[in-house]
Amino acid sequence: MNIAVLYNDDASLSHGGAHDAIAVQAVADCARAVAGSLRARGHAAFELGLAPDPREAVRQVAQLRAEFVFNLVEGLGGDPRKDQAFAWLLELHGLRYSGAGPRALGLCLEKPLARAVLVAAGLPVPRGAVFEHEADALDELRFPLIVKPAREDASHGISAESVVRDERSLRERVRAVLETYAQPALVEEYIEAREINAALLAGPRGLELLPLSEIDYSGFRADEAHIVTYAGKWIEGSRDWDLTRVIAARDFAAGQREKLEQVARRAFDVLGLRDYGRVDLRLDARDEPYVIDVNPNPDISPGAGFLLAAERAGLSYDDVIERIVESALRRAGQLA
Repeated sequence: MNIAVLYNDDASLSHGGAHDAIAVQAVADCARAVAGSLRARGHAAFELGLAPDPREAVRQVAQLRAEFVFNLVEGLGGDPRKDQAFAWLLELHGLRYSGAGPRALGLCLEKPLARAVLVAAGLPVPRGAVFEHEADALDELRFPLIVKPAREDASHGISAESVVRDERSLRERVRAVLETYAQPALVEEYIEAREINAALLAGPRGLELLPLSEIDYSGFRADEAHIVTYAGKWIEGSRDWDLTRVIAARDFAAGQREKLEQVARRAFDVLGLRDYGRVDLRLDARDEPYVIDVNPNPDISPGAGFLLAAERAGLSYDDVIERIVESALRRAGQLA
């Protein structure tokens, strides 16, 4: 099959700092790995980086000659909000493609909206509020709190300073998000407990939950924020990078693993993810799970957390990529 592996070839960002470009540029490496995997399985695959200018990207898609698109586009021109617009473009051209559709991409990026949908479905999320201005009312939220950009992914805008324990620090962090990322800040109650990643992948018998992963924060001091920062995820050689480890999750109480699976599957379905995805959860002091993020089209670079979970399930990199393609073709009625 002739497969185009499309990704955003962005030279700059619409907002954020210079270090934020690391995560954006890493998608090109992922595209090369995916295309190489597809060729290893006999497909005629090629990578294509989309121009930051949306008009040029539209032209590139119009001229595309491919039977299938492996969609790794995370935005255009450094703006993550355009990933759903690009998915609509694929829809308008009648192209079959992998991963989440426009609705899911839009919902999951707009974190306050995703929270509202999850709550309406009866799923647990930490209490939170959206701050449009630095002086917005705190209402009944209890410290400690975590402050995030309201519509970013890949841990953009997350650092040790994101967890705040008093009102002065809260206001300072909200102001930093508003000024640096040109968007509202999402403020949530910070759950100081275990963090679990649930990776889900379509398979021959339906959606499969891969072995659960856990973020190991044992290298951090007890008084530090135990969170995956942007540095911990992307800046190799940084202290957070060296201390943040992804391990196999274990030592669950009776029935706890099944409860986590139920919540993860429900979040995947409610937000409309397809083919593959990752649900991040925190367990409180009573071992009750809370959804803290839902990731459509998560990072599938070799060595990423999703692939580590797949390896524990006995799947190779090529197996994962082929499963994603097969799921999308099955959805399009092209595969039994």
